[in-house]
Amino acid sequence: EDIYYPHPWIQDIMWDSLYICTEPLLTRWPFNKLIREKALQVTMKHIHYEDENSRYITIGCVEKVLCMLACWAEDPNGDYFKKHLARIPDYLWSFGSQEWDTGFAIQALLASNLTDEIGPTLARGHDFIKKSQVKDNPSGDFKSMYRHISKGSWTFSDQDHGWQVSDCTAEGLKCCLLFSMMRPDIVGEKMEPERLYDSVNVLLSLQVTAN
Repeated sequence: EDIYYPHPWIQDIMWDSLYICTEPLLTRWPFNKLIREKALQVTMKHIHYEDENSRYITIGCVEKVLCMLACWAEDPNGDYFKKHLARIPDYLWSFGSQEWDTGFAIQALLASNLTDEIGPTLARGHDFIKKSQVKDNPSGDFKSMYRHISKGSWTFSDQDHGWQVSDCTAEGLKCCLLFSMMRPDIVGEKMEPERLYDSVNVLLSLQVTAN
């Protein structure tokens, strides 16, 4: 019932044959050491890397549960699992679409021409957007972990998330540029040029080469 596209019978035969033939081998020595254990180590290395770089929020609501379950299976009393547990309240109640929502809300408010009446609201929104910008790239050799530069970007939620989103970055940058043309005594100090350059750099790096 959950199959979006029916499998050809030959595909099912191939999958079942591979499972029946290879599963008994992969659970026995030496294959369980040479292949399965190595694969599990690499998998957990990637999970821990993503956990650390997202401060245990992870990239999304589904991944949080799966990564936490993997850490529990690895060591129920380990630090990795405990760090996941500590961020469950944030995952349930705080991790959302704050940056995305704020960017559009600010632009709508600016279009209302009520700057003098809603100055404090604009200042708080400006402050949140500036604080939510990702300040660093992923740690270590992030390219070997299949990650991209993120310094200067904005995420879907907040800085902890760590995963750059092109359209969120574009909206965050647009807001900061709009605020830079307004009086700082109303909306706060404008963002430093270097941080604006970082945002542009991320956007250009995410552009498809053919375009």
